[in-house]
Amino acid sequence: MWYMICLPSLLCGLAVSVEDIHERRIPRAWIAMGCTAQIMVNIIYALSVNSLFLALQSLLFAALAAVLQCALALIKPGALGFGDVTVTLVMGLGVGMAGLYAMVLWWLLIAVIGLLWIALWTRFDPQRHTRYAGRTPFAPAIVSAGAISVMVCALL
Repeated sequence: MWYMICLPSLLCGLAVSVEDIHERRIPRAWIAMGCTAQIMVNIIYALSVNSLFLALQSLLFAALAAVLQCALALIKPGALGFGDVTVTLVMGLGVGMAGLYAMVLWWLLIAVIGLLWIALWTRFDPQRHTRYAGRTPFAPAIVSAGAISVMVCALL
């Protein structure tokens, strides 16, 4: 059950997703706690299997994912915020432990789930009469894609 090492990222991601849906903000303190917890779990697991490369792999994949997400946010200002970049970082720490296949699958799933999420949210926007009308929270798509990616890799 190696996939349980992704639990800190998943729990943090779920909490942040709920906050993103309700308040359209992603608390940096939650991201910092989630990253810290996930890094500690990654190091403990890497030490237990005698492969510290796993912890380094996770850090590098997470950094790469956050940089790519930041680049996407800069290409089209307003489409993604810095909160989405930080959610990508915390989820990347968990998904990165599963390896390259999981990371590639995660990015493909972010695209597919993200497009479906945006289409459904704009069609059935429960906040269309609030100040958040027309703005889609993207953290749930990032988190659900990460969870699915890790589950698929666990089954293989």
